[in-house]
Amino acid sequence: MKLQHKAWALVLVVVGLCASSAMLGARYFVGDSFKHLEADRAAREGERARRVLNQQLQSLSATARDYAFWSDAVDYVQGKDAGFMSDNFDVENMGYLRIAEVVVFDAQGKVLATVARRGEGELASVLPERVAPLAELAAPVLASSNPKDALQTLRVTDDQLDLVVVAAVHLPGLEGQKPQGAIAMVRRFEERELAGFAEVLMMPTRLSFANPGHDGQDVHVEPVDDTLDELHAVLRDHLGRPVAELVLGLDRRLQQQGEALAWSGMGLAAVAGLLASALLVLLLDHLMLQRLQRLHADLKGITEHGPSASGLVRVQGDDELAQLANGVNGLLLRVRHDAEVQRSAHERQEALQMQLMQSQKTEALGRLTGGIAHDFNNSLAAITGWVRLAVEDLPDTQHPSHEALQQALKATRYADGLMRQLLAFGRQTPPKLRRLHWTNLIEETRQMVGSGLTRDCELVVDYRVDDDEVDADPTQLQQVLVNLLINAADAMQGKGRIELTLDALDLPLSPAQAVPPGAAGLEPGHYLVLTVRDHGAGVAPEHLDRVFEPFFTTKAKGRGTGLGLSVAQGIVVRHHGGLGLRNETDGGACFHLYLPASRRDATVDPVTAPGGGPGLGRQLLFVDDDQLVRHAWSALLERKGWNVTRSRDGEEGWAQFVQTGKRWDVVLTDQSMPRLDGVGLAQRIRATTSPPPIVLMSGHVNEIAPELVTSLFAAVLHKPVDAAELQRVLQDVLAGVGATPAAD
Repeated sequence: MKLQHKAWALVLVVVGLCASSAMLGARYFVGDSFKHLEADRAAREGERARRVLNQQLQSLSATARDYAFWSDAVDYVQGKDAGFMSDNFDVENMGYLRIAEVVVFDAQGKVLATVARRGEGELASVLPERVAPLAELAAPVLASSNPKDALQTLRVTDDQLDLVVVAAVHLPGLEGQKPQGAIAMVRRFEERELAGFAEVLMMPTRLSFANPGHDGQDVHVEPVDDTLDELHAVLRDHLGRPVAELVLGLDRRLQQQGEALAWSGMGLAAVAGLLASALLVLLLDHLMLQRLQRLHADLKGITEHGPSASGLVRVQGDDELAQLANGVNGLLLRVRHDAEVQRSAHERQEALQMQLMQSQKTEALGRLTGGIAHDFNNSLAAITGWVRLAVEDLPDTQHPSHEALQQALKATRYADGLMRQLLAFGRQTPPKLRRLHWTNLIEETRQMVGSGLTRDCELVVDYRVDDDEVDADPTQLQQVLVNLLINAADAMQGKGRIELTLDALDLPLSPAQAVPPGAAGLEPGHYLVLTVRDHGAGVAPEHLDRVFEPFFTTKAKGRGTGLGLSVAQGIVVRHHGGLGLRNETDGGACFHLYLPASRRDATVDPVTAPGGGPGLGRQLLFVDDDQLVRHAWSALLERKGWNVTRSRDGEEGWAQFVQTGKRWDVVLTDQSMPRLDGVGLAQRIRATTSPPPIVLMSGHVNEIAPELVTSLFAAVLHKPVDAAELQRVLQDVLAGVGATPAAD
């Protein structure tokens, strides 16, 4: 059974159980809730019925007190107003007040008068058997000293409910005195009163006098049929004794609605369960199962094609499955990275092996050619001498042999050049090292080959380093550079752009970095790298491993000997550097020449500069953040004999000032530079012991306070600066070193 089908079955079973539980729970809780609602409703309706009945009792009590507090009532009980009863308790008034009986007592509880309403228009005296209970109720009222006391109670006589109120007769405002008498009023809760009571309650109402206590329950419900329940509310007298029950008819619509609601809830739970099952199956299938299937398909494809293939597992979402996919992708990338590292290591090993074989071959050929070339060159020199003697012995240039001898001399010159290259190839003596600037040598070579060796090619130079000193034989190094430039021009048939770039490289590289051509096998350290690139057709792939072999050439017959690159490689190797070649992706070939940066060893002759002048041998620190300005003016100053040290900003200039240990003759600085400007550098230098003069060369001199200019700088030059003016200012500064402003 597939995982997908298992998941669907599990969802259906779980949701079915949950839906069934929800249906049963809904049935139980809804039924129980409606039972509580019915009980609460019964309690509220019973309490409301008693409250309405009590309101009638309070209304009767208010009427009795109104009459009891009149002065006419006090006069009547004192025997002063004989018309009180007839004036106030006639048929109309008692009917309006809904009073059935009135009994007046004096202060000793003696009955003074009684009035009873019979039917609609007849008055009579209250029967003695009905007066006696009223007299008993009046006794505690007459005994009270509080004129506001009134007794309210319910009683049953002749199977009818009576509302009885006894109020004390007393003058208003008199406190703490015994009542002058009492008035008892009775309202009979007959059929008409009961009908009005039912209208107020808005439900069928009747009175029950059988077993009114009903086992101590004030409210209870008795079912009658499917549509009606009867609510029994117990009525009690002033002593708390049950006297009757109000029976209210309650419809059973609430219970029926509860039953219907319970069934509806069960139906809705069933429908919701089905919908939830379908939704969960769809979501589970979309969010998990299909993604797992895609993940499995991707892994299957990667397994078939191998972990080094370019594909990765598709990642969707941002959950655990996405994290799993990312983890698989991370594992694949790690495997591919390790494979790439192994491949790079294998390529480096092959490159080292190839260089070893090449060096062994070159060494063997060098020994062979070196031994032969000297003897052959001696013979060639003799032949050349004899041919020249023969030319001089001819009487005139019109002799038939003159042209033949000239061609022979031309052939000997070609052979002489070939022997010189063979001797250079076989020479094993170390070069005479001198400390020199790569940029100066490049500029000199550029001027030399620009006269025709590179024909119509455009030479573009990009200097990306400031510290360009190397320890090298300038003659041999210039021979290598000329050879590379001529080869680049020949590759483009004398027309195109040759790009020279001077950069730096630190070895060894990290394992993730690709080894550039020619760098394999070099000792760790800091190297200056000169790349010479042409935009020709490039070197055929099958020839890339043979270009440095002696006598190998792709040029036409008579255009090359095949020794130029072999000699160049031998020279570079003797300088502890490397020479490599690769084809560029967008066309053309690029040679990479590596030389170790100068260690400034005392055994190496110091930097020499062409020309001379007043700055010969002087140390100048040149600080400027513009690379073109640094190179151009440094080259100019070095032609004048200055030993120039270049810095890219004030912080680097300050570090070179305090760390190199040189005695500086002049500091030439710009003003606007990152990290530390010219003023900040000058302030630091002026704070040292015996500071050299500082010359400011900037286009922002006006932004500096005049007092700072005069106190910090020996001279100020406004850019752009003329070369003659710069030379004159430096001469003046050197001449007046003692007149520079004193250090702070």
